[in-house]
Amino acid sequence: MIDAGSHGEVLLRVNGLTVRLHSGNGLVHAVEDVSFSLARGQTLGVVGESGSGKSVMARSLMGLLPKRALAGGSGEILFQTAGGAQRDLASLPEKQLRLLRGPALAMVFQDPMTALNPVLRLSVQLTEPLRLHLGLDRQQARSRAIELLASVGIPDAAGRIDQFPHQLSGGMRQRVVIAIALACSPSLLIADEPTTALDVTVQKQILDLLARLQRELHMAMILITHDLGVVASRADHIAVMYAGRVVEYAPANTLFTSMKHPYTEALFNSIPRINDPSHTRLQAIPGRPPQLIDPAPGCAFAPRCQYAQPRCREQTPPVVTVADAPDHQHACFFPVSTIPGGRPHGR
Repeated sequence: MIDAGSHGEVLLRVNGLTVRLHSGNGLVHAVEDVSFSLARGQTLGVVGESGSGKSVMARSLMGLLPKRALAGGSGEILFQTAGGAQRDLASLPEKQLRLLRGPALAMVFQDPMTALNPVLRLSVQLTEPLRLHLGLDRQQARSRAIELLASVGIPDAAGRIDQFPHQLSGGMRQRVVIAIALACSPSLLIADEPTTALDVTVQKQILDLLARLQRELHMAMILITHDLGVVASRADHIAVMYAGRVVEYAPANTLFTSMKHPYTEALFNSIPRINDPSHTRLQAIPGRPPQLIDPAPGCAFAPRCQYAQPRCREQTPPVVTVADAPDHQHACFFPVSTIPGGRPHGR
């Protein structure tokens, strides 16, 4: 995929990441040959339907996949640490990974209620990384935890810090999860659908908060979502995932004005538009996402693709670079722009 080095110092480089998981029905091909790079201060948006491999990819970067579920994998996850050394996270033992989680890389999970321990007060959960990684004493850690809660917009932070998670609203819990993730000022933040189940007003507040904190800390961020609209103005580059593969990768502006993969087009067309007449029927993607156990040959999107040809059902399309756009890549034999009747760009 595109080398982010031309846009700044490369913090993370993923090469050929492949993940296989055990299941009761067989071997799951969860992530398939994913490659990308990310520079400091940049945001990579990762979009796709549920089951496309986004969360498994994210947890692989953090080393958080359960060992009993892993059936194998390959690839490199090269991360530049604070000292300038490059470490392959895919091969690091758990003890060393644990030292990097917090001060170097952190993650905001989808569901804050399950990400937080329901029987521990916020004070315990916020101060633990501060004491473990930064060596603060009990009082220093508590003071810093209150500052963190205030920084993410929690009112009366000093009073809230001794509450339990169930005493907060969904939006407040998500802010606490963000505060914990940012406690040690990581270089890379992975936000895995951080606005799931939140109303649109709170969703915007959370996304604006993440953008502000990213600028202040000069973090790199991977923003994972199923909604292209969420990353439209918040990502520098966008990777579209389907059936465990990245099927299109491009700068955000390029993706929206010159998309190539029919799946990207289908996601785009499924977004409701404010200028559509009332009661306009939403455009759904026909069919269902493929099962990833013993996947069929050919392009995984072919059964749902209106442009599919016999070749698509027989061969897996390789990732190719667009001729006049070296930073735009896709995996399709018949890109949208080459198909008569394809979506007019800039719609």
